[in-house]
Amino acid sequence: MKIIKSKIAAILTATFLMLSMSASMMLVPTTSAHTPAWQIPTYAYIQAMPNTVGVGQQVDIFFWLTNYYYGVSVYNGLNFHNFKLTIIAPNGAITTETFADINPTSAQDFLYIPNQVGTYNLTFTYPGETYPTPGLTSLVTGGNVNYINDTFMSSSASTTLTVQQEPLPAATTSEPFPTNYWTRPIYGLNTNWYTISSNWLGLGAPNYGGWTNMVQAQSFELNGMAVFPGDAIGSQTSHVMWTKPMQSGGIVGGNVYDIPAQNFFDGSAYLIRYVNPIVLGGLLFYTEPISFSNTGYGPTNPSGPTDCVDLRTGELIWSRSDVLPLLMGYMPDVQTPNEHGVCQPILITSQTIGSTTAGFPTVIGNTTWIGYDGDTGNKIFNVTNVPAYGLQGSLGPGKAMGPDGEYLNYVFANAGNATNPDWRLGEWNSSLVFMAYSQGRPTFQNLTYVGANPTPYIVDGSISTGANRRYDFNISVPWLNTMPPSTPPLTPLQTNPVANNTYPYATFYARANTPVTIVGAKYGDGILCYNGTMPCNGENLGFPYVSSAPYTYFFVNLNASKGAIGSVLWWSTLNSPANNYTVVPQGVDWDTRIFLTTNKESVQWVGYNLDNGQYLWTGPSEVPLNYYGSPSQGVIAGQVAYGHVYSGSIGGIIYCYDDKTGKILWTYGNGGEGNSTNSNFNWPYGNIPTCVAAVGNDVVYLWTTEHTWTTPIYKGGLARAINATTGQEIWTLSSVTMNFGETSYAMADGYNTWFNGYDNAIYVVGRGPSATTVTAGPKFSTIGNSVVIEGTVTDISAGTKQDQQVADFPNGIPVASDASMSQWMSYVYQQQSMPTDFTGVPVQFYVLDSNGNYRQIGSATTDESGSYSLTWAPDIPGNFTVYANFAGTNGYWPSSAETHFYVGGSAATAPTATAITGIATSSDVMYIGIAIIVVIIIIGVLLAVLMMRKRP
Repeated sequence: MKIIKSKIAAILTATFLMLSMSASMMLVPTTSAHTPAWQIPTYAYIQAMPNTVGVGQQVDIFFWLTNYYYGVSVYNGLNFHNFKLTIIAPNGAITTETFADINPTSAQDFLYIPNQVGTYNLTFTYPGETYPTPGLTSLVTGGNVNYINDTFMSSSASTTLTVQQEPLPAATTSEPFPTNYWTRPIYGLNTNWYTISSNWLGLGAPNYGGWTNMVQAQSFELNGMAVFPGDAIGSQTSHVMWTKPMQSGGIVGGNVYDIPAQNFFDGSAYLIRYVNPIVLGGLLFYTEPISFSNTGYGPTNPSGPTDCVDLRTGELIWSRSDVLPLLMGYMPDVQTPNEHGVCQPILITSQTIGSTTAGFPTVIGNTTWIGYDGDTGNKIFNVTNVPAYGLQGSLGPGKAMGPDGEYLNYVFANAGNATNPDWRLGEWNSSLVFMAYSQGRPTFQNLTYVGANPTPYIVDGSISTGANRRYDFNISVPWLNTMPPSTPPLTPLQTNPVANNTYPYATFYARANTPVTIVGAKYGDGILCYNGTMPCNGENLGFPYVSSAPYTYFFVNLNASKGAIGSVLWWSTLNSPANNYTVVPQGVDWDTRIFLTTNKESVQWVGYNLDNGQYLWTGPSEVPLNYYGSPSQGVIAGQVAYGHVYSGSIGGIIYCYDDKTGKILWTYGNGGEGNSTNSNFNWPYGNIPTCVAAVGNDVVYLWTTEHTWTTPIYKGGLARAINATTGQEIWTLSSVTMNFGETSYAMADGYNTWFNGYDNAIYVVGRGPSATTVTAGPKFSTIGNSVVIEGTVTDISAGTKQDQQVADFPNGIPVASDASMSQWMSYVYQQQSMPTDFTGVPVQFYVLDSNGNYRQIGSATTDESGSYSLTWAPDIPGNFTVYANFAGTNGYWPSSAETHFYVGGSAATAPTATAITGIATSSDVMYIGIAIIVVIIIIGVLLAVLMMRKRP
């Protein structure tokens, strides 16, 4: 026998019970106190679901009262207690479970696995209790003093559970993975499709952030970690789904400029055209630029409208000038007594920075989140005083994703003063802005509004507002009260955002007011921090100083099983490396328990043990030009994923390290064909600058980018994809991207999108739909004559309907093999030469013949027009159905078509006459006939005589 305790009580009938609860409370009379106290009957029920199972199969035992505490709500904790469940097995063994605290619906469930054949007896007993709940020191808010000392009487109910040897059929499984082109929404029965679909939440969300995702508060050093959200699904092909010009792009034309062949401005450096694309539920969101301006991350910079388009087709869903440039997407999971499911897409922008929350000051300041409905663009809420750690309100490393998609900010702050410090650690939880906890579960508050000019839902997100209602915990961390502050002193760097659009926020600082600098955080695990000034040699974004003092890493606990929340699990004081190298904190691999730094001047990665802070390894120096790895001054750029570090930059060589040992597993860019970034004389660097754009589904996505392009832009830039395990090249496509690709990349549902500076257009690549046609002729044939089977296989992605492509390919765009895809897409979408080595795709042919046999009859490969043909001689007569099947590639989903023809038999030949001997003549026939008649007469006479003899 096995017992499993349910994690969610009363889910199955919550809606009914909550409605019943509301109705029952309305029926309760509002009388004054009464004597004697009332004895209130209760009504108990119990049910096993299902009530017949096989041995070893799980059953849910559900039991409840129809009564509710008067004045109960999901907020005030008025509820019943001490429900008792008794299970008597067929052999007489007794199991009892008592549930001390019942949720407000007065219902409880219990998951149970029987191990015997026979009948189980199940009994639910409620012992009764007095209102209010015994043990409460005061009446809970929402209760009713008129019912004090009234008693809910005891009650019980019983049922049986039948267990048989044969198991019941297993639950219905999900539909198999799609074999044809699919779109959103994913039908609700296809539950396992979650593994092939994904979202891209954007710069402000945890695990995202591009090249500037971590700001070191002391030296203001920008690290070079790229994007690895963990579950994003990118493309296995360079097949273009669609393109869309953001602005005028490409070559300007004419000869009025000193520099010939000038290109239109592409956004480098810093004035990015395609900023922070976000993908939620198959919808792509981005903000358009205006002229030469940067679209920015908020309202401090001029920008065009924000657009919502279909990721697969580019179809415009909505475009609104009242939606500010976006910070992130937000889709929290909502599990309440009445609501279950993920909230529809919400878009969030960050508006202000610089305020301070009274009583719980934040590190840099607070921000306001403005929320928009992703399906319509309607403004739905303002959340003021969101605590910030780092730039933009939630771009700092002290952020993490919660278990239900909520965003968490970890904040160290001094609630005292410099003389009498009272340092505290808070876990600010975005779900608590919109939800209120009751019985340990969140209740989603209504964010809807009505009216032609609606007022959005506004809530104060301060962590000091109300009774701890905006954060999961706000705990004292006394070990921080004696920690020395870091140096150099706090210095404002930028206070005039209008004068300098590089930093679109109000005020930020080189170092925060706290001696703690957060490197990374993970919910339920810990916060990696350091104290002291990181070793520095030279100038870091306006700070000319040299520091070589020891510094201390430490790990703050967030796992209750390992000790008190907020306690420090280990301290590790490190000395500066030799040669006065500048140390830059980088990423954390929470799976392999490794954290990383880089030695700036030696272009090296360094690994440490996350569980004790001890040094593990120093990697070899990379090619010197990888020193220029990010928009900051010399920081290696890379990404931690799959237990590896993927690193590369202006040097054009990508390195893959084992992050546990520092061993180089492979390199990309310094090999032969399919593993080369050699530019010959097209670039001044020798190799083409190649950086990590993103990582997902075991693929490392690369692009050509640098700080500032010259004009015209160098030739040969490529977007690339390589295998994350082997470094083998998967696909490439002509492209360059501005400013280290700072925030201009996204991928979801198997599609990648980015900005191409060669033509200033948005690109989306991924597996697209195809269309197959087939005809057979002649329609009527005969045995011995051949039939010609022919048709086409064409690309029918949305991009093929664009004006230029329709004009160039009036008969449709042929599909290309994966091997030809890169050059073919450049020919179709980028005005490049038609490839001379184009190869199409194979088509298989099958027939259903007149005998009902289905068989393969051959194959063919499409040509550069998308056409194919097969000549086949039918071998039997009758009706035929012929099928042409394209099985699909990484670039295209499968497609097929069918047609019919008839095959007749060959013309009949008249048989030759042959003389036959031994046949009787007509005279012979006459005499034989007479003889037969005579014999018949004789037989008749004899029969008559015999019959007469038998008479009496």
